[in-house]
Amino acid sequence: MTSCRMLICRLLIAAVFLLPFSANAGMISTSEAVMSAQDLANRNTVRDFIAREDVASQLKAMGLSVSTAQERVAAMTQDEVNRLAGQIETMPAGGAMAYAVVVTLILAIVAMIVYFVWQTYKYEKK
Repeated sequence: MTSCRMLICRLLIAAVFLLPFSANAGMISTSEAVMSAQDLANRNTVRDFIAREDVASQLKAMGLSVSTAQERVAAMTQDEVNRLAGQIETMPAGGAMAYAVVVTLILAIVAMIVYFVWQTYKYEKK
């Protein structure tokens, strides 16, 4: 039993001297931590954009399935994802914005015409 203990002790002593057992835990800067969080948020932004129904229907119209597009996003480098997420963030919020503006202008013009006709009719009656 003593010889077994002696053997284990000698192996442990040899392991301490011969095997490296250092741990390297360096500090990361705040900017690096924020950048990694921003990178993850950008990747999620692109994934969410592809998962939208209107984007999925346009992808299908171009002959690309949503799963294929998601695989391509997963294969993109972080710089590409960041650039694409920036483009998504700067795009107009509504695709029908121009249509809504035209309808609003037409309604405003019709309302003004009705108002002026009503005012004219009101003064002619007096």
